[in-house]
Amino acid sequence: MDPLAPPSRLRRILTLILQITVLAGLGAGGYFGWKKYQKTSVKPPEYVTEPAQVLPLLIERTTATGTLQPLLTVQVGAQVSGRIVKLYANYNSQVHQSDLLAELDPTLYASQVAQARANLAQSRAVLQHAEAAQRSAQKTLARTQVLYAKQLATQADHDTAVAAVEMGRADIANAQANIVQGEASLALQETNLAYCKIYSPVDGVVLSRSVDVGQTVAASLQAPVLFSIAKDLGQMQVHANVDEADIGKLAEGMPASFTVDAFRGMVFQGVVSQLRLSPQIVSNVVTYDAVVDVQNVANRLKPGMTATVIFETAQRKGVLAVPNAALRWRPTADDNVEGDSAAGKKNDAKVQARGDSSGGQKSRKKGADITADLPTGATASDLTRLPPSRVYLVHGKSLVPVDVVVGVSDGKFTEVLSGNVHADDQVVVRRLEKADAGASSASKGGPPKGMPRRMF
Repeated sequence: MDPLAPPSRLRRILTLILQITVLAGLGAGGYFGWKKYQKTSVKPPEYVTEPAQVLPLLIERTTATGTLQPLLTVQVGAQVSGRIVKLYANYNSQVHQSDLLAELDPTLYASQVAQARANLAQSRAVLQHAEAAQRSAQKTLARTQVLYAKQLATQADHDTAVAAVEMGRADIANAQANIVQGEASLALQETNLAYCKIYSPVDGVVLSRSVDVGQTVAASLQAPVLFSIAKDLGQMQVHANVDEADIGKLAEGMPASFTVDAFRGMVFQGVVSQLRLSPQIVSNVVTYDAVVDVQNVANRLKPGMTATVIFETAQRKGVLAVPNAALRWRPTADDNVEGDSAAGKKNDAKVQARGDSSGGQKSRKKGADITADLPTGATASDLTRLPPSRVYLVHGKSLVPVDVVVGVSDGKFTEVLSGNVHADDQVVVRRLEKADAGASSASKGGPPKGMPRRMF
């Protein structure tokens, strides 16, 4: 057989099969090797932790916005219609009770008073006429009775004399009634005339004036408001809109502080005087009006200012607390969490054993302290009815969930009423992601992980 002759067809097929087999083996080996490398190179997740700690003082605060208003605002109006002829008060005028504020044109009401007096005088004259007629009728009756007794007068004459006396009495009663009516009408017209002068009902300051000289006011259906007077601006109130979720934490007599934009850096003090039951519903948001009494020192505060009010709803001393971020954080599917909610006792036992073996000084809430921190009217048995929260502690390469019952919060830390958490226990607040590691490397001056170092 010639060695230079081309290979046979069978030989070429066998060679191709062998090459394919070798390539497949190399590919499978590379794949499984890459998978094994991935398993060994993937690091377990890392977590950012913060310690639980005993705080010397934990203050829970509730914030609301409100409006400053005078303690008493009186709207002064006009009870009669007329044209304004004089004004004696303006904006910011200090007025006292019974001070003259404005005058209406009295011409029309003065003429009505004169007419009422004339009518009264006429009624009194009619009364005098009726009394004179009554006296004449009585004398006529007396003469008729004498003549009738001597049978010198007829029965008809006697009856006529008696009827004249009775009619005289009726005329007198009618005249007296007309006099009373005339006196009442005169008093009404004099009152209307007096209403042409508008006086201040209280001591205070004029906040607003709604009329000018020459303007006509019409008091037909309701009294038009001419002035608004605030009584004693040294005493003011803040009407704060408190959310329905926070209104249960407030009580009358509770101290409150607030700030206004006009005096930055200044904190004003007040006391909650009233929690009004009437709800205010705007866009399905329910709020309640909390009234805070304020001493307006030096009259710095003005009506209508917007105030940011802070209520101190609770104070706790020497309590165990955890960061709020630890209560909000929840693990994902790739986090290794030991046990489940049914294994709480087992997990708590692990944490207890680890805490006892650390040898450090631990602190936790006692049973007597818990009852002191419960809401008003609650007992220790109510702890079982309070909604539990959960925090996570790092135990080796896994997470240990711990159920806790929490109390008040200052926005950063939350009081722990019950649960197997001790002081200095590291609770998870978030998971350390790759972006965090890269940012940390960059902040140290080196290249992010996975990037080549500088060669020159």
